[in-house]
Amino acid sequence: MWRAFLANLEKTFIEIKRYYFNSISGIATLLIFFYLLFFGVKAVGGPSISLSSTLDGIIVGYFMWIVFIFSFQGVAWGIIEEAQRGTLEQVFASPIAFEYQMLFRMVSEFLFNNVLLAIPLMYFAAFTTGRKIGFDLATLLYLMIGGTVSALGIGMILGGIALIFKRISSFIQIVTFGSLSFTMFETHSLWHRLLPMSQASSMMRALAINNTKFYQFQFSDHVILWLVAIAYLSIGFIVFRAFERRAMVVGSLSQY
Repeated sequence: MWRAFLANLEKTFIEIKRYYFNSISGIATLLIFFYLLFFGVKAVGGPSISLSSTLDGIIVGYFMWIVFIFSFQGVAWGIIEEAQRGTLEQVFASPIAFEYQMLFRMVSEFLFNNVLLAIPLMYFAAFTTGRKIGFDLATLLYLMIGGTVSALGIGMILGGIALIFKRISSFIQIVTFGSLSFTMFETHSLWHRLLPMSQASSMMRALAINNTKFYQFQFSDHVILWLVAIAYLSIGFIVFRAFERRAMVVGSLSQY
């Protein structure tokens, strides 16, 4: 199991390094889209909005959205790429269960995409826009892990759909842009807090704007964060296994 994890970690690193032009282009796209959003809101809101916490909330919400899409897209696109390469059936034939291999891949991508990419980009965006956002690193990682777990559940659902329908890029784009609302709006009601990443984003805004540490949040905040995360991850595994069994019955694992 440990060797399988290290193999997935090495694979992720090799692909980032080998296709460095695509990696750099992706980073540039994320920053350009952020600046368009940030300065667009600032221009529309006028001078008064610069003195409020709205802009800080936009920075946090946007980068929590990046964490979300990195997490759930990794599973779906990983299955699609395996199918395109013709290696999907080989992965299923491995002595290590496919779900564990996906989990190892998720952890690897979390380390590279979220810890080594999203966090520095968030600091860079705050610095270049002149915003002073305080982050306690331990609380930041805690909230990112809690939010990522729920996002992985969504990724497992999309991955299961990809096993059957193969090409679901348009549907992934719908979920990608639709999920922007999960991380941007305030959690005024309980059902808002039950959406994936919504509770984590709300707590992240409290961290960034009020410098709230993880031990200063209410106990109910932690309960909701992890209940939502575990619920989405469990549903994701159940749905994925259902699609996996269906794909084996119809013999579509080796097809593209």
